[in-house]
Amino acid sequence: MFNSLYEKFPEGVWVEGKYHEIETDFREWIRFSELIEDEDVPAQVKYGLMLQWYRDIPENLEKAIMALGDFLSADDLYPNDSGRPQNNRNRQPVFSFQEDAGCIYSAFVECYGIDLQKISYMHWWKFRILFDGLPENTEIKQRIIYRSVDLSEIKDKEERKRIKKIKKEIAIRKKCSKIDDYDIGDVFA
Repeated sequence: MFNSLYEKFPEGVWVEGKYHEIETDFREWIRFSELIEDEDVPAQVKYGLMLQWYRDIPENLEKAIMALGDFLSADDLYPNDSGRPQNNRNRQPVFSFQEDAGCIYSAFVECYGIDLQKISYMHWWKFRILFDGLPENTEIKQRIIYRSVDLSEIKDKEERKRIKKIKKEIAIRKKCSKIDDYDIGDVFA
């Protein structure tokens, strides 16, 4: 478990007992996320590209990719998923760095006074903490809230219709794929 109040953000990941330095700037991890989501890039090519986030590539490539996935998810920030919006593999994504870029950018300026274009460096985990901590009244958080609404749970017909219309207007247009252990194993088998 990681405590951001007194521990330094990690500059690398552990693979088979060895610490490997990686790229940690938030921009690189947004690019990493987009690479994962890009269905036009074949899996073999995708995994090879992912290894570029290492400064020295570990020998066990499968575990190396898994470690990058763990870093991306920042699970150490949220023990037992407390404080993190629930992401269910079977549910649709509730935000997209590509499609919601303007909303995310403006929320950081509005709430934190951080111009993401001008800041020279921000650790990925710091970005994630700030992103997750954005107030509910920001446009990106409103989009996330509406996208995550289960219409079947809304009893009032007019309210369900209203929310369905909003969901349609702000729907994420591209399909998001996720990497799992089986996908990685297939590439290195």
